[in-house]
Amino acid sequence: ADHILRTSPYIDYKPQYLDPEFHTGQKSTLLEFKDWQKIYLKDPVKGAIAPWTKAEKAYYKSLKTKRERCKYLAIRSGLRSAVIDIPYDAYCNVDEKGRLVNEEYMDIYDEVSSHRGTLKSYSFFNEWELAALLLGDMKASPTAAVGFKTRQQQALFLQAQFGDKNAFKSLGLAVLCSNSFITGQHWNQIRAKMIYDLHDYYYESLLDEFGMIPFLDEIIGADWTIDLNTYQFAYDEEGNMMWSLFNEIDKGKLKDPRDVDSTPESRNKFDDYMDACKEQLVTRFDVDTPNDWSEQQAALDRDTVVLCAKLAALTPPQGYPNAPYYFTPERLEWIYKRGYLDKLLDPRIPAINRYNFPEELRAKIRAYAKEHGIK
Repeated sequence: ADHILRTSPYIDYKPQYLDPEFHTGQKSTLLEFKDWQKIYLKDPVKGAIAPWTKAEKAYYKSLKTKRERCKYLAIRSGLRSAVIDIPYDAYCNVDEKGRLVNEEYMDIYDEVSSHRGTLKSYSFFNEWELAALLLGDMKASPTAAVGFKTRQQQALFLQAQFGDKNAFKSLGLAVLCSNSFITGQHWNQIRAKMIYDLHDYYYESLLDEFGMIPFLDEIIGADWTIDLNTYQFAYDEEGNMMWSLFNEIDKGKLKDPRDVDSTPESRNKFDDYMDACKEQLVTRFDVDTPNDWSEQQAALDRDTVVLCAKLAALTPPQGYPNAPYYFTPERLEWIYKRGYLDKLLDPRIPAINRYNFPEELRAKIRAYAKEHGIK
C-alpha cells in the first residue's frame, strides 16, 4: 500500500502555501484568503467551480463525435480506475451502437465485464462499475454507499453530463431528503425541486446535438461535498464516519455546517467531532489479521488495503471538478494561520489548469485557442 501511494501519478504535486505573515515590501495574502474563505458560507455559484474557460469550451465544441466528447468529459472529470489500468485512449472506446472502436482494448472490456456486479464488497462493486462508465457504458451505476463521497458524486455528475436522464434526476434525489448528509451532500429541497423541474419539464431542451449536457455545472451548479477521504488519505473506506456524523445531526447534537443558520460555534463543534471520528473510527490497516478470520475474510481485508491505497493515490490533489470539498470557514482560517493552506486547493481554479489535467491535452487546447484567436 505504501508503494502504491508513493507511485501515485500525482506524486510530484507541490502545494503552494499562502504565507499568513506580512512582510515589508510584499503583498499580503490576507485579501486572497478572505475572498476564498467566504465562498463556503453559501452554495457554490453556478459555473464558478472548476469553470470552463473560453478556450476549453471552444476546443470541446470543435470535437466532432459523441465518443470524442464523452472521452473529453471523462478525462476532465479526474476519475481514474482503481481496479484496472485504463489508458485515456481507451475511455469511451465505443461507437453509438456500443461497438468497440479500437479492438486493441478488447481485453480491458472483457476484464471489466467479468467483474461487474461483484459481491466482494460495495467498494469493489463501485469501482468495477466506474471502470465500465469510463469505458463508455452510460448505464453503469457506481453509486453504492461507501466512504469516497466526492468520487461518487463526480461519477454521478459525469453520467448526467453523458446524457443519462436517471443520473440527472439522481442529482436532485441526493439533496432531497433529510439523510442527504450520508451521501456527502447538503439537504436542500429548493435545489432538489430545481433539478426535478428541469428533469420533468425541460430536460429535452437541455440536451445538445449529441443528447448530452456537457456544461451541466453552468445550469445546476455544484454541491459542496463533505468527504473525509482526500488525496493520499483514506480515512473512511466504508463511510462509518459519515454515518456517525449524520446520527449526531439527526439527534440535534450537531448541525450541518452548510446550513444557512449555522454559526462559527456550531461549525467548530462539527469540526471537533469530525476530528474525533478520524481518531476513533478510522479504517485501520496497520493491525494484524485476527486469527479467527477465515481465509476469505483475510484475503478481502488485504485486497481492501490495496484498493484504498489506490483510491487515495488516484484522488486528484485539487479534488474533482464537479464535487468540490467543503471546508468550514473556521477550519480554513485555522489552516491558513498556521501556514499550511495550499492556494491550489481553491475550487475556483479552472479544470484545465489543475495538476491532474493531462499536459498533452492542455497543450492541444492552448494551441487551438491560439490558432483561432481565443483568449
